Order: sequence, then C-alpha cells, then structure tokens
Amino acid sequence: MDLHNIQTYLRPQSLETVENWSQGWSWLAGGTWIFTQAQPDLKVLVDLEKLNWSEIEVTSDGLSIGATCTMAKLRQWNFPDNWTGVAALLRAVDELASFKVTNMATVGGNICLAIPASTFAPAMVALNASYEIWHPQAAPRLIAAKDFQTGIQQTVLQPGEVLRKIWILQANLEWQISYQRVCVATAGIAISLVVAAYNPQTSQVRFGLGACVPTPRVLEFSHIPTADEIEEVFDAQLPLDCFIEDYAASATYRQHLTKVLMQRSLLEFQICKNP
Repeated sequence: MDLHNIQTYLRPQSLETVENWSQGWSWLAGGTWIFTQAQPDLKVLVDLEKLNWSEIEVTSDGLSIGATCTMAKLRQWNFPDNWTGVAALLRAVDELASFKVTNMATVGGNICLAIPASTFAPAMVALNASYEIWHPQAAPRLIAAKDFQTGIQQTVLQPGEVLRKIWILQANLEWQISYQRVCVATAGIAISLVVAAYNPQTSQVRFGLGACVPTPRVLEFSHIPTADEIEEVFDAQLPLDCFIEDYAASATYRQHLTKVLMQRSLLEFQICKNP
C-alpha cells in the first residue's frame, strides 16, 4: 500500500542523528505490516536499515538478536546443538507466514507490533528473554520480555525509543520446548498459543501464553504441574475476564483451549523424560 501522506523519509546511519522526534513519526524495519495498512497519522518514516542492527551473536553467555534481523536469517542460522530452546524461535518463524514475508519481516518488528497473536512474544517470554531499548538522546535500558507489552499494540516504548536487540541467556536456551498453536482454519487467526519451556535439570516449567490474552503472560512452576495445580494457577492469575472475547472465539473457549494446550505440552515433556 502506498502511504501518500508521508512527507519525509529518513535513513540515518547513526541513531544519534535522529532528533526532534514528534507525533507522526515512526520507525521502519521490514515494513511488512506498516505498508499493508492505511497510516493516516504518519508523516515521517525513519528507516532502520542503515543502522545494521540485523546481527545474530552466539556467545558463551547466550544469544543476541538484532532488532532488524529478518526471520529468514534467524531460521537459517546454525545454532549450537545443545540449544534446544532455539526451537521456540524457529517455530515462531514457521508459524507466522510465507517465505515472502519472512524474508522481509524482522524479529523486532513482530515484537514491537504487539498484537495478541504474535508468534514471537510468547516464545520470548517462555525463554525469559530481555529487550535492550535505545533512545537517540538517552542511555539504553533493559526490560524483561514479559513486561514489554502493556496492551493490544501497546508497549513500554516511549516516543523516540526503539528496540535495539533481544538477549537470551545461554542457560535458558538449553531448556526443552513445546510450541502449541491453534488457529481459526478459515482465516489463520490464532486463538491460543502456548510455548512451554522445561528445564530437565531442575524440572522447572515456564509457560508463555499468547493469542488467547491481550498481552503475553507467563506462568511458572517449580516442577511439572498436575491438572489441579494448573487450575489453581488459572483461578488465581488468569480468571475468565483475562481472556479475549471476539468474533473468532469466546473467552470461555480460549481459556479451555489454553489449558488443553498446556496439558499437551506437559505430555511431550513426560515422554521426553520417560522414553
């Protein structure tokens, strides 16, 4: 879609050169969303491409993913064999869209779009990722993935701030992963997404929930929980009014389906534990 209302297009080579951020400005990464929707309030696009934030760094401390790394690049990267947690990121790419989109769409863009059905946000929450946020005229800050999204298409980003990179500790990348997603078949719209991470050394389980709730939620257990323990946590932390109610599915159905997907995840871990 052509954005006829855009008055200025910037391609800075340094973030510090971006000054006087004001209403009507927007960062541009892959553009796979911004150019598919009418954007009547936008006047200035600031393209991130020249900043070269597309790196993937594998170190002994963990994994760093530049915000403008394309999903295709992430999918094709050669990660250490013992980083079983990477499976969550690869599934997030596979579940998203066709190769035409994944060759352009960026990991950071998907996260910052902050839609409930994001395939990446629950994976990042399950892996206990952190996000590094930059501002042209301020010091960088770090925030936990679980605290980044505050509502539907709402985040903690302040005017002029931008997601710089995603950071995942090496220890979390060695957790086992189960990725469960259910969609409305006619439209491909996810109504529940559960990414479960299991630590075989400590038996800890961490669930990242998406699509069924407005913002990604995390549920943590010190062991593989029983069905009754899951019910107790839902009663305390995720009652029915926390779930999305819309044309695609009722809140009751989304809540029930989410519990089913969590149980499926646990079954996978039990099979892995007792082959």
